[in-house]
Amino acid sequence: MKKNIVFLFGIISMLGILLTACKNETESMTTIDVTINGKAVDQVALSLNSLMSYEFAVQSSDKVGRIELLKNVNGINSGLSVAGSTTGSSEKVAGSVLVTSEMKLILNVFSKDFKLAATKSIQIKIFVTTNAVTEIALTSAKTGGVIADMLSNITARGVCWSTLPNPTNDLATKTSDGSGTGAFVSEMKNLAMGTTYFVRSYIVGAQGVIYGNEQVFTTLSPPVPEIPNGGFEAPVIAGFVMNPQPNVWTFTGGGAGMQRNGSAFGAKNAPEGFQTGLFQQAASISQSMDLPAGNYAISLKGAQRGTQAQTFELYFDALLIGKFQPATADFELFVSDKFTATAGTHKITITGTNAKGGDNSGFIDEVKLLYRP
Repeated sequence: MKKNIVFLFGIISMLGILLTACKNETESMTTIDVTINGKAVDQVALSLNSLMSYEFAVQSSDKVGRIELLKNVNGINSGLSVAGSTTGSSEKVAGSVLVTSEMKLILNVFSKDFKLAATKSIQIKIFVTTNAVTEIALTSAKTGGVIADMLSNITARGVCWSTLPNPTNDLATKTSDGSGTGAFVSEMKNLAMGTTYFVRSYIVGAQGVIYGNEQVFTTLSPPVPEIPNGGFEAPVIAGFVMNPQPNVWTFTGGGAGMQRNGSAFGAKNAPEGFQTGLFQQAASISQSMDLPAGNYAISLKGAQRGTQAQTFELYFDALLIGKFQPATADFELFVSDKFTATAGTHKITITGTNAKGGDNSGFIDEVKLLYRP
């Protein structure tokens, strides 16, 4: 009797093992075949901003319960498509996606009881990417790139730059940084100061010339002298004063002076500090200052007295570099034309022309010298 019981338990155990094996075999019969742009691949390198077509073909020994397709960029998943409550054992997920960065496409297939039955991921790489620009100086900067390791026969690589978008490697402004795949560093030299550049990496290989993404940067501007008393804060006055002294500015005409916030002229509060330059009818102010050689412009903020119509002219030595008429009593920014200075002493003159006649007053503040490449 005891032997029969042991034998019976043995048979039951064997049946359990066989049933489990059959069940596992059934659950494991799900396959996923992938094509990218019509080719069966596990990973692929593509051009930046290209449109990539994909197709995932699912075969299962049982009905599929659910399929989800995810795009993974820098470890973050976002859904591309989801097919829920499918009825067949053969399904396809197809479509296209714009390649804006390196990413993975991940297809998850769930059984009819919504357990994960199979998964497949495809790595999408960029042919070449351009690194962020670093170590930006007056006339130099650094960047570089990364070339997908699955490429071959890369005979030349580097970066090219221009003051216009989409520079190409036939320009003289480029680097040559060896050959092959992987990361490389590029140093851009002989740049103009205070200038905005566009730069992108390039590779030359069996596919021809391929460019990476574009980066934009601006070189540093050299320090420029400050226009003395450009904010009209000295001397400190009460109300308004014509020809206030002592002063670096020379005031010409009976209506040239300064006014303080709250004066009888009713100007809006000064953009800088508490005082502004004052121009009543035809009047001018000027000063001489030493400048290093270079290209410059002058900026200032101007406003009208109420609804009046004062007009201004701006001179560098005897050269007219700007005309402007503030639209309202609110201070607005004006910038002169670019001019070239030799090293030495030069004269800056601001004139209230009162071109329309009558009694018109206006105000200026924040007179500054700007570098121009």
